Amino acid sequence: MRIRHGRALVLAAAFLILATAGVAHAQCGPMDVVFIIDNSGSMQPVIDQVKTQVGKIADAVTTASGGDYQFGLVTMPANDVNIALDMTAKNRADLDKAVQAMTTVSSAGLGIAYDEALDAVLNHLGPRKGSIGQQTGTFTANFRPNATKIIMIITDTNPQGFDSDYLTHPDHAYAMASEANSMGILIAGIFVPDGGGTNQTVDEPILQNVAAITGGAFEETASDASDLSNVIINVVDACGTGGALIVAPTELALGNGESADVSVTNFRPGDLSTLVMSSDGLPSDSTVTFANTKPTITGTNLQTMHVTIGPDTPAGVYIVNVHAGHTGSGSRQSNFVLVNVDCTPPLILGRGQPGSASVGSTVAVNPIGSIGLHYQWYQGHSGSTAFPIAGATASSFKPTQPGEYWVRVSNACGSTNSATAVVH
Repeated sequence: MRIRHGRALVLAAAFLILATAGVAHAQCGPMDVVFIIDNSGSMQPVIDQVKTQVGKIADAVTTASGGDYQFGLVTMPANDVNIALDMTAKNRADLDKAVQAMTTVSSAGLGIAYDEALDAVLNHLGPRKGSIGQQTGTFTANFRPNATKIIMIITDTNPQGFDSDYLTHPDHAYAMASEANSMGILIAGIFVPDGGGTNQTVDEPILQNVAAITGGAFEETASDASDLSNVIINVVDACGTGGALIVAPTELALGNGESADVSVTNFRPGDLSTLVMSSDGLPSDSTVTFANTKPTITGTNLQTMHVTIGPDTPAGVYIVNVHAGHTGSGSRQSNFVLVNVDCTPPLILGRGQPGSASVGSTVAVNPIGSIGLHYQWYQGHSGSTAFPIAGATASSFKPTQPGEYWVRVSNACGSTNSATAVVH
């Protein structure tokens, strides 16, 4: 996935938080946990799992908090936001009751309003309406200063606010994440790849970015969410932090054909015999490979991720997602690295231009620029493409008749025309 350069500063700041995250804690101290759950139509299997597994989830929070906890629940049926449970002390029974009352209502748009749900929780907003969605109820409780503060978003799609505008609301979600970070609140993202979202390759990174801005954990469930409680417990065991999978460095600057290594530390590797590392986010001509490295911390897994930018990868900033999963399991841990590709268009200096020659001799061009250069020779004056020469696709060729000749040199970032060579 490519992103605008302006977004890089926000995400880079998020990486500084991730890079300093610690290993999972056995005890998190007092915990304030708010669940924001997508209960639009495609999420019925998820809601069924939440209802079945809520006791196991509550047990994990009770244990991690030493019995000092508060739960909140915000649901998102259709395009609405519903404050289903405000936070109060030790309200486990109320959480169970609120969860069992959840039903699904199909969305009228392409996503759900989890950006508005975040706004409601962080800023105590009351009932309000948009063009296709609305909020009912008011989240009045405050997060306690001494508590581990977690907002856990569970969804299969993107944020679209109350107006079904899925193009602008990711920025609103990022702004809410920045606000949460300033309040010491971790946002944990749990993505359900059930096919109900608009486009997983777009929707999942948005939620991942929201979590990363706060230093929060990001996890992906199995497609049927059958492992949802285990995924949530992973987040709870890490006290909401993104410390399960750490990457360093968090940002790379590479040109076409250049390579760099990233260290990927997995603090909860599980069974190493079934551990599988993967990545996505770069064009197909670029490659990412993984190699086991001896870890410096006992009980962790350390991988060297080798990134090579291909010859045809365009310039831009790419989010390269890094995943650690297990064979036969749909759940995985994820993080990401920003890769800034600096691609230089071809340039032909005076000494590199093709010169005059005689028939049967070679005319050649010597450009400079990023790798992955492509050539096409033409007969005629420079810039005239009416007569391409079949098979003349190298840096040089031998004309068989007199006339004018020139070559166009191109790569992933652009093209340039040579001067005209006269062949006698």
